Amino acid sequence: MREKPHAIVTTSWDDDARSGLKIAELLSAYRLPGTFYVPTGKLGGDSLLSADDLRNLSAAGFEIGGHTVSHAILTEVGQSELLREVSECKKTLEQILSREVTMFCYPKGRFNSAVMQAVQNAGYHGARTTQMLSHSSDVIPFAIPVTVQAYPHNRGNYIRSLLRTRAVGSLLKGTPELLNFQSWLQLGKHFFDRVLRDGGIWHLYGHPWEIERLDLWGQVREIFDYVGRRSDVEYLTNGDFVNFTQRGSGIAISRAQTTN
Repeated sequence: MREKPHAIVTTSWDDDARSGLKIAELLSAYRLPGTFYVPTGKLGGDSLLSADDLRNLSAAGFEIGGHTVSHAILTEVGQSELLREVSECKKTLEQILSREVTMFCYPKGRFNSAVMQAVQNAGYHGARTTQMLSHSSDVIPFAIPVTVQAYPHNRGNYIRSLLRTRAVGSLLKGTPELLNFQSWLQLGKHFFDRVLRDGGIWHLYGHPWEIERLDLWGQVREIFDYVGRRSDVEYLTNGDFVNFTQRGSGIAISRAQTTN
């Protein structure tokens, strides 16, 4: 009998809005993992996560990752500022959490080879981008894509995301979905069903402050209910699935370097 393809679910959440705590509550309710990428420059401010919040999230089993100090667009800063942004946020988070911080997220998904190298040199094990519509298990540790964002993108945004990363093959394969989709929720379910059937990594990301502003909580609950609590799925944080792939567990990991 053919072995069932391996399906992995991971989620990640960006920025320092305290609405991330509501996301964490929902993730816990549906027994889903979460990696929270947090800029450190304004922690504890009004409506923002505090150091205690981060410690509580970590104690609850969620992963905390670096997202720079000031949410700077790293392709637009000088070398010294680049090094400070990626290394100082790591040091601050590790001091707060008393544990190693291994994952990073590029603000607005912007990176190039110099940025990628700086993140690697700072001691991170991987970094997430904002390239959407990916469900492949063949991932680059410092250019991790996502499947879908919890946000009502129009069709053009998905196409631009793929073209920006020269993912022409993904664009062609995804054409039926892009022509027929009605919402991010529909796309998320479609790609989850495909991962269940064929194997791969289903990666949902979002900004809690955006979900709050647009009142997307009902849709977030619906997708969590759809993908959560399944015995035939491996649920991993971003860092865990990078470690999982690098241990040679059967999910391929590409070691090629790319620029964006």
